Amino acid sequence: MAWDDGLLPDQRTAAGFHGTHARLLAGPGTGKTRSLTRRICFLIEEEEIDPNEICALTFTRAAAYELRQRVQNEVGDDQIPQIATLHSFALRQLLRNSARLTTLPQPLRIADDWEERWIILEDLKSLLNLNRISEAGRLLNELSADWQRLTADEADWDRRFPNPAFLGAWREHRQIYGYILRAELVYQVKRALEQIDDFTIEGPPAHLLVDEYQDLNRCDLAVVKAIGDDGAEIYVAGDDDQSIYGFRMAHPDGIRRFPRDYPGARRLALEICKRCDREILELGLFVARQDYAREDKPLRAEAGREGAEIALLRFQDQSQEALGVARLCRYLTIEQEVDADNILILIRSDRNRSFSSVLRQALEDEGVPVGIVTADNDPLSEDDGRQALAFLRLLTNSDDHLAWRTLLILRNNGIGGRAVNAVYQLAKDRGIGFSNALRVVLRDSSTLSRQFGRRVMTEVEAIQTTIQELADLLPDEEAEDTVEQLTQTVGQILGEVVPDSDRCRAIQHEFETIIKVAGPTSISELVRAIEVTRQDIEQEIEAGKVNILTMHKAKGLTAEAVIIVAAEDEYIPGRAGGDAIGDERRLLYVSLTRAKHYLFVTYCNERTGQQRHTGRTSGQTRRHLTQFLRDAPIQPQAGPRYVRNLTEAEG
Repeated sequence: MAWDDGLLPDQRTAAGFHGTHARLLAGPGTGKTRSLTRRICFLIEEEEIDPNEICALTFTRAAAYELRQRVQNEVGDDQIPQIATLHSFALRQLLRNSARLTTLPQPLRIADDWEERWIILEDLKSLLNLNRISEAGRLLNELSADWQRLTADEADWDRRFPNPAFLGAWREHRQIYGYILRAELVYQVKRALEQIDDFTIEGPPAHLLVDEYQDLNRCDLAVVKAIGDDGAEIYVAGDDDQSIYGFRMAHPDGIRRFPRDYPGARRLALEICKRCDREILELGLFVARQDYAREDKPLRAEAGREGAEIALLRFQDQSQEALGVARLCRYLTIEQEVDADNILILIRSDRNRSFSSVLRQALEDEGVPVGIVTADNDPLSEDDGRQALAFLRLLTNSDDHLAWRTLLILRNNGIGGRAVNAVYQLAKDRGIGFSNALRVVLRDSSTLSRQFGRRVMTEVEAIQTTIQELADLLPDEEAEDTVEQLTQTVGQILGEVVPDSDRCRAIQHEFETIIKVAGPTSISELVRAIEVTRQDIEQEIEAGKVNILTMHKAKGLTAEAVIIVAAEDEYIPGRAGGDAIGDERRLLYVSLTRAKHYLFVTYCNERTGQQRHTGRTSGQTRRHLTQFLRDAPIQPQAGPRYVRNLTEAEG
């Protein structure tokens, strides 16, 4: 197939442009991924660029997988350029230059979300005698934000940081546990490019393509600019209306500013939305256009794409709302013959599953299959999954300090926080890592008190025995590394360390999903893929079920029908102020434009029970329609009556 077969005129222009830096503005459903795919094909087939000189960066693991699959289908297995998430790319550069990175703990080990919350923050709270874990979280978030905003580069930053004692405790802790944080990955690449003359970027790429450019923060943008200054042609794609990651310091000004940051850059745009029916797109644009600073773009629905079923529905409380949502899903699946997994139910947040649990019960009562894909629903964040992952880590590095710590605190071994703190203190006193301190105890349990020493020694011996038994399951060194072999090996290991069969299957499914999407062929590559992934922005819907997701997880997804639940001002924008209000508005726009033909938005007059204690006015029952839809071109309707009329008409 020729690189431009089947492309619309604006897609062909976007894919076939070359010669200078370029920015592609692409609204929802306009074929951004298709255009990026064909651009890579154009560079390889028409411009005869070596694939090794092309690098494409995406924001999520799922997006990288989709782009890689599309390119592979077009150019074949032997012509695939480097396609990775930004964080995977950053880690790859740090690993290949690790000998030059003398200021970072070696070997490079990224602490994942669970380890940040249950090891790093818990320890920092204790070390600093803080009252609440949220105080440690706030300080760690400030540190991450300073990397992402580049304020950490300013003079005397160490002394101006709100809590220098926190910096001291964190640096001590990271040295003993030997980790770096995911939030600093790109920052460390930026610093290395500026400070280390022989630090090199793989390739280096002659062509750098960056997807979802609006989701990059200042630090990300600086690394892209450095690669461009080194001679790469920069081609970015995105949409300022879909910039929703302010929590990692992303801002739509990055993509808006691109023509100024890269003088002479070509401005490209895709105009035709082939996803949403006209009525859905118009409602979405009504929300997006409330941002008067946005880039105006000629976005319109494809000719003939109209007739959407769309409604803004009011309910008295969450029980009535959940029943209405369940009956809408039954109507869609039975009367309209929409596949269950082509229906998305989107919620702003789901702390303690306060929203998804009510919805799930109502859906199950109506006989609708349902899956929950919120951040709380991650098998690798539960005890069995954590222990399995820790054993996998130790199979690749027996000195993985965080993995040892994980097993000590999660296994049924009678070891509590005081014993772990004693090991930490031993490591600190001797200037060694946590796992090295455990070896000291293994040789001589009296290095800890009589109360802790023997117990810790016995547990370390038991863990080492399990590691040796699992090592016997690994394939021979001569065996070819393949995805299939890795999947089989992981399954065998899980069968040994996860006794509950249902939990084992859930954990194995999660690993298989990561293997499928990230494509690792070894256990070390598998755990690396997990380290660089933010669980709250990745998504994997359950087949054959209506899926409940948080709105952030819906980014990049498309469905025949979307139901946005709890569209209330108390949640959207909720407590947000300043620039964050714009993030919330754009998040609603992204959610609305996931739908092809059916769109239902629900809100309640009041929320009781557990949901009463959510949102901006926690503790109060009254709720109000989000400000972004109050003057919308569609009027609210009584939800129960609408659903009843809909189902009776079809019946």
